[in-house]
Amino acid sequence: MNTFLLLSALMASQGSQSADSLADMHGDLQELVVVAKKEVIKSDGASLTYDLAEDDSAKGLTLLDALKKVPMVTVDGQDVVYINGDSNFKICVNGKEDPMLQANYSRIFKSMPADAVLKIEVITEPGAKYDAEGSGGVLNLITETKQRKDGYSGTLSAALSNRDYNLSFFGKMKYDRFSLDANVTYGATSFLDQTTDQTFTNINDSDDTNHKQVMKSLQKVGFNFVNAGLNASWEPDEKNLFTFGGSFMNLDGKIKDYHSTTGMYNLVNLLQWQYSQDINGSLKMLSASANASYQHSFDTPGHRFVLAYLYNFGRNPLDLYTETSNPVNYDILYPLLVNKNINYNREHTFQLDYANPFGGEKHKLETGAKIILRHNTATGESGVGQTLSSITYLPEKEVDMMQLQDIYALYASYTGHFGNVSANAGLRYEHTRMSIRNRFDKSEDFTRHLNDLVPNAAVTYIFSPVSNLRLSYQMRISRPNIRQMSPYQQTALGTMVQEGNPNLESEHSNRISLTYTNYGRIFGGNVFADYRYTNNAIAEYIYYTQGEEESMILHQTTANIGHSQEFGMGGFLNMYLTNKMNLSVNGRLAYVKMQSFSPLFKNHGWTGNYGANWNYTMPGEIKLSAYGGQTFHVIQLQGSFSGWYYYGIGVSRGFLNDKLTVALNASSFLQSKTPFHANTHSGAQHTYTDSYSGSWRVGVNLTWNFGHLNSSAKKTDLNIDNDDISKSDGNNKGGISF
Repeated sequence: MNTFLLLSALMASQGSQSADSLADMHGDLQELVVVAKKEVIKSDGASLTYDLAEDDSAKGLTLLDALKKVPMVTVDGQDVVYINGDSNFKICVNGKEDPMLQANYSRIFKSMPADAVLKIEVITEPGAKYDAEGSGGVLNLITETKQRKDGYSGTLSAALSNRDYNLSFFGKMKYDRFSLDANVTYGATSFLDQTTDQTFTNINDSDDTNHKQVMKSLQKVGFNFVNAGLNASWEPDEKNLFTFGGSFMNLDGKIKDYHSTTGMYNLVNLLQWQYSQDINGSLKMLSASANASYQHSFDTPGHRFVLAYLYNFGRNPLDLYTETSNPVNYDILYPLLVNKNINYNREHTFQLDYANPFGGEKHKLETGAKIILRHNTATGESGVGQTLSSITYLPEKEVDMMQLQDIYALYASYTGHFGNVSANAGLRYEHTRMSIRNRFDKSEDFTRHLNDLVPNAAVTYIFSPVSNLRLSYQMRISRPNIRQMSPYQQTALGTMVQEGNPNLESEHSNRISLTYTNYGRIFGGNVFADYRYTNNAIAEYIYYTQGEEESMILHQTTANIGHSQEFGMGGFLNMYLTNKMNLSVNGRLAYVKMQSFSPLFKNHGWTGNYGANWNYTMPGEIKLSAYGGQTFHVIQLQGSFSGWYYYGIGVSRGFLNDKLTVALNASSFLQSKTPFHANTHSGAQHTYTDSYSGSWRVGVNLTWNFGHLNSSAKKTDLNIDNDDISKSDGNNKGGISF
């Protein structure tokens, strides 16, 4: 029980006791300090908020490491993030879609300091107001606060570890009715490159001669990362608010070293042929956005309408140069292979929201409209040759395609309170016009019109102000992105091809859940049970074709595989063991059944995860922390992942009235490399992946706070969040990744 609760109980028990008698008990009232301890984790059953600003153990961590501490969020051995066991979710920053996170969020989270984010919000039941995409829900990164004092404040932060370093600045100012926020972050790899050892083993049961193909690789990558943002607001009077903002991000990733050896063995493990490959190249991601909004409030609190506009631009080039050498019983026709690919994303969004509470604020009606106009292009070319100066580009490998995607949406939702019962229901309609135009292969051109009705509903019974029981239903959809749809074949490794599927359609996911939430003074948390059904799901799958020298070419692509069912239960518990110590635990267990329509694949089994986070404040205000967790047996359509685990410790202390904070942290330090294993099966073909990443980390973080303001630029109540693109292609399961 914190000091504030103790003081409240004391004052209540004294009844009419005067302030003088309270002073007799505690001395001079001027020296009596009331401290209200903020909770790190809060949840109402529909969403959960993790307060990173209140978790000193997160200082010095990357945002990806900090996500491992958040209930309902897990991060696998290849840095794929899952929300409630689902890797398809929306990512927002302050409620707005940010294009820098669309192409490869894990790479950005790995280079982004956790200090850049105040709170992480996990919304498992977004409702009709949010875009219908993202079956796992919404991951909202909150970097803004809301207060009204004039002045300025800022934070300077520097972090250094064996893996990377970063510098960041966050500043705020407010004068009268004008507010401004600005932030700049720079990060780069430091002493140790990010290394990954991988072994791909492909077994063909139907061929005794070319029975087993093995590829062993070592990869080292580096990066530098710059991100900047600016938000401003002007409130001419109490009923009108104007906001403006923009952001810029540039990520430059390079392959410092990549070497692989591929060989074919017969049934008795005798070498048939072999060759080596060395790869160098780069992946760059540049994005910029601008937004503006206007909010008008009426006399009744909560009665308002908001207009907003958002423009996003993205440029993502990928250049790879592959040299093949050291042949054994293998003919190398062209030692050099060049792959060049570049995507452009342009997007205009217009949105209107209207909210009107009535009936003494016991009822609320919300409605709105949204238009998204997307214009994406992808170009790619492949060339072969003896040297760089003699490269010949292959016309059949050239891609120049354009994707147009126009989305028109309307929604309405109602929320009502009836004594101890509250209910809400909503319906969202989305019309999508999706088309692809290919300059070189007109047969792949197509236009589709999709019409989706997306309902949601929930009923909550309130037992007390701190406990409730919630029954809810949610439908979500996911549309394919241009990378998933592009037919361009990337063949950097010779025996592995990554390609898109232009015939993809949007998928639908349904979830029914029952959640009990209780916040006690010492114990708080929730437990839930849910059932999920996904129809026409977009998922990765593999198939094989015959290559040169009897090699098997593995193709990685995506398709609307069919449907999946999942029965799960879980929850989290936050415990204040003492006023100086708190422990939180969370977990989920689920049974998964997956089946495709054509070709016929089936898989089923148990999966789950658990985690714990412990914090303790020692004498002298030295703060200790420890966290860890594990995910086991992730089910895929054609196989499974073996699971992974993580852990970390930290110590921090504030100086100079907490103006300066020094934090030390370490994670995955008991082993030099973190293992990750996966298997995939397709008829007589079986593929096994064994990956070991150098992820142990030891670092120090210095944070300096200055100024005298705890406010940020105000926001209208409408936040544009267009992250409606399926995330399943954002992180490769093999080959080259950043």
